[in-house]
Amino acid sequence: MNNLTRLQGMVCLGVLLSGPLMAEEFSTAMDRAAWHAVGDASRCVMEHQVGRVASARFVADSGGGVRFELEWQQQGIQGGGAELALSPAPWQQGEAEPIGNSHWQRQRLQYHHDIPSVLSAMANGRWLSIREQGSPRRFIIPSVHFQQAYGQFRLCRGEAAVEPGSDGHSLVLHFHAGVRDLSAAQQQRLSALAGRLASDRQVTGLVIESFTDSSGHPELNQRLSRERGERVAALLRRQLPALRLDIKAYGEASPLAANDTPAGRYQNRRVVIRIIKQEQAS
Repeated sequence: MNNLTRLQGMVCLGVLLSGPLMAEEFSTAMDRAAWHAVGDASRCVMEHQVGRVASARFVADSGGGVRFELEWQQQGIQGGGAELALSPAPWQQGEAEPIGNSHWQRQRLQYHHDIPSVLSAMANGRWLSIREQGSPRRFIIPSVHFQQAYGQFRLCRGEAAVEPGSDGHSLVLHFHAGVRDLSAAQQQRLSALAGRLASDRQVTGLVIESFTDSSGHPELNQRLSRERGERVAALLRRQLPALRLDIKAYGEASPLAANDTPAGRYQNRRVVIRIIKQEQAS
């Protein structure tokens, strides 16, 4: 049984038994998972229903930042702490990365820190998990069907509907800490890009820009960014042998987010493939 089957069979608004403690793990079956975005000039909300027990949402009020809320819709939570983490989807590799702590207040949990990085990580396939401290209760918030609602949420806030790098002129791949090799999902995205570019006669080349977070020694980060860029280039060269590819390794330079949180570091570990067309060439 693979991870996907196990998740669908066991983590769908269920109660899992683990030794003498009863571990309550709440989520929604992936074929029923959905995100919805609504709002107006004063308030934008992107929401996901966690089975019949809770509602997870990102909220942006006029003139303020974005916050994450988890509202427990049953009885039983009076207070206490909770740990939030970004977790790989069942088909992804890597470990969960803690992002911070919060507290329940009147059956509602709120988290405010570095939400743009959390949203970006979920837009790139990461899931959000919340585990109560000292309790077996855990909530799984998937990013299934997240992209469309996220685009609507950004439009509601007056931002571009898509993340930079997803506009047809570039592609962004994010990496887990220390990882050089391409995942199966990344290979599929690159192959799809190569297939699209093969028939575009205006494309004259690709620029591959590779970045790391600031963890570790700067020289090692520079080498790591070079190796990631070379692996991306190697796959693209096999499918686009006549196209010019330039690799630029920047190491820990030019971060997109603060490196003091796991979500920020995840956003900074990236390879950007920029598409050069005839009208752009000089």
